[in-house]
Amino acid sequence: MKATNIRQYSSLAARSLIIVGVVMILSSILDFVVLSYPLNIGNREWQINIASQIVDRGIIPMVGMALLFTGYWVRSSSGLQDTSTPSILDLRFWALLLASLLGLVYILIFPVHLNNTSQARAEAIERINQQASQAETQLEARVGSDEFRSQIQQRQSQLRGQFNSLLQDETRLNEALENQQLPSQVKTLLEESKDNPQAIDEFLNRQAEQLPDQLLTRIRSRKQELEEQANTNSFKSSLRTGLSSLLLALGYMMIGWTGLKNMGVVKSKGRRPNPVK
Repeated sequence: MKATNIRQYSSLAARSLIIVGVVMILSSILDFVVLSYPLNIGNREWQINIASQIVDRGIIPMVGMALLFTGYWVRSSSGLQDTSTPSILDLRFWALLLASLLGLVYILIFPVHLNNTSQARAEAIERINQQASQAETQLEARVGSDEFRSQIQQRQSQLRGQFNSLLQDETRLNEALENQQLPSQVKTLLEESKDNPQAIDEFLNRQAEQLPDQLLTRIRSRKQELEEQANTNSFKSSLRTGLSSLLLALGYMMIGWTGLKNMGVVKSKGRRPNPVK
């Protein structure tokens, strides 16, 4: 009675493992098909995205295969294995065939993805350079316009009025000098303007002269930041997706070819026996 119960539980466990494994494999294949739709093979961005997503989900079919093979192993260990089933009708045969195919797919993804990310990085950097060059040209045209000079003069007048108003009020001036949040450069200017009224005009003129260079520096700093970001994203994508693809390819090929060999589908050449002397 006890042996019968063990046999029944083993049969249930084997069947459950096989069913779960098959469901995981089939759902992964369906997921891959859905991810690739709509097909846009000629688009590099589509190729990068589909490669990343397929690699990210690549471990799921492998787990399903492991469950499937474990289920057959449990069935075989319990004496429930039906040896009369032809290889072509054996789920293990199709799983091993799929493993070999996936190994080929993942080994092909590696160089293709590296090439796509490299070209995408080059295009991104070229686009950043064009945008930066366009921004510098626009800045140069803007700096030389009457409108820009008028805005600078208007801003100088506002700041000059604020500084003079502050200097005429001793109480507000002392509060400003004691304010910890006020930049030290402004405090120094307020101290100098007590003895030199022209200090404010000299400061504002100097700031107006330095403004174009400051704007240009800001554009170039932003350009460098975007280039570093593009290089970093490309490196991360190449490293993560590329290495993962290689590992998945190795794993699937080992499963596929080793399994097919054990089933006798792929025959290896054995050593020839030594002739009897």
